[in-house]
Amino acid sequence: MPRDLLSQHQELRQEQILAPRQIQSLEVLLTPLLELQEKLSQEIESNPVIESEKNPIEELSGDPIRSASNAADAADSSPKEDENDISDLLKLADSWHDNLPPMHSRNYSSTEDEDKREFMFNSLIEQPSLQEHLLEQLRFADTDRKTAEIAETVIGSIDNSGYLKTHPADIAMATASNMEDVAKAVKLVQSFEPAGIGARDLKQCLLLQLNRSTPNNRMLKELINEHLEDLGRNRLPQIAKAMKCTVEDVAQLAKQIRTLNPFPGSAIAPSDPVYIIPELTVEKHDGKYVISSSDSYLPRLKISQTYLDLLENPNTPNDTKNYIKEKLLNAKMLLKSLDQRQSTIRRIAQVIVDTQYDFFENGIESLRPLTMQQVADKLGLHETTISRAIANKYLKSPTGLHEFKFFFTTGYQSESGEEISSRGIKEKIKDLIADENPQKPLSDNKLSNLLKQDGLNVARRTVAKYREELGIVSSSMRRKFS
Repeated sequence: MPRDLLSQHQELRQEQILAPRQIQSLEVLLTPLLELQEKLSQEIESNPVIESEKNPIEELSGDPIRSASNAADAADSSPKEDENDISDLLKLADSWHDNLPPMHSRNYSSTEDEDKREFMFNSLIEQPSLQEHLLEQLRFADTDRKTAEIAETVIGSIDNSGYLKTHPADIAMATASNMEDVAKAVKLVQSFEPAGIGARDLKQCLLLQLNRSTPNNRMLKELINEHLEDLGRNRLPQIAKAMKCTVEDVAQLAKQIRTLNPFPGSAIAPSDPVYIIPELTVEKHDGKYVISSSDSYLPRLKISQTYLDLLENPNTPNDTKNYIKEKLLNAKMLLKSLDQRQSTIRRIAQVIVDTQYDFFENGIESLRPLTMQQVADKLGLHETTISRAIANKYLKSPTGLHEFKFFFTTGYQSESGEEISSRGIKEKIKDLIADENPQKPLSDNKLSNLLKQDGLNVARRTVAKYREELGIVSSSMRRKFS
């Protein structure tokens, strides 16, 4: 064996290892509000020192809660060695409470509201999946048992868009059948609703729908069978020449094709709802935009008086005291992380509100350029901290619900010295295209020239890039022939 394979050497290098407190702080900062609810609920379950305050309705009805400040009063006689830590912890809990909305303004519902909510949830009907919808039709189909069994496998191979993704040969192998039997089962499934279901590709999907709606339209079938790719590229003159008809005839046929559904399964397959809770809300009061908190969605945390009493009791065993101290330390880390998260997000939001006043007043075309580095410099934070703090978080304002990152964009300065963001440029491009002549759509070069007339020096390649990001096709694709 070579000598160098057995040699040893020393290497000196620096590695940054995050402490548990830093890791937790990062996790809390990164977590959106809805997920943070679940994290806090889990923490309350795992750490007996942390409690969630009762519903204020119970407090008003005569069942008072013991707040963290009361717990602080009870902890005045704690042992000297623990006094400072406990005092800091209780002050932190009080600070967390102070940053939450007043109890009377929090979103607690009356008994009547709870009854209405329960009735609403009980009234919800679960939407059947696409496969369940097809299997239900299979149950009532007039077919033999073998075909029905193969059809079940076919249905299981259809994706949510409605297309059959598994090759018939694989279905034949999986069901121990021949290709003729599989073809029969596929044809059966393709006869189900919605029309176009079970197709292998777009062309077949459109033809399946066409065979039900207008089965005798020869030109429409020819257009789909022979010229679908050219139609996708808006090459109507070439298609008209090949089909020996006018461009207007092709345009009318294309109009009929646009009434068909290229994704028939989407009409049945339920989409998973996405629930969003805004971190903060911006509202206008007396001519100023003011930030209000959405922390009413989070539980109001407090320190358990029971465990503080045990810590102060001289008869409590040392191992129990050590356990309580450990849990108090965990609680302190959590509360600090929450406090830091809340402070960081609110400070970022304040910079956004101060910078984007014109946007809140006039809309997206008035959105000013703003980078994460600019915000980081203003707040004395690192750019990565800003990036983590705004990830997957939303701000509600009079203009709508926007992701925090929506407000961060590069931009341009007009000849008059006015700053405008790249999102504002995109909005101008969108408006120009919306007002164009469909028979003579604006090219990227023409759009660039129109922007320059407004004092915005945006290159043609940049216009093309922004247009593509907006999901708008090129001028040749947008051209209408009739």
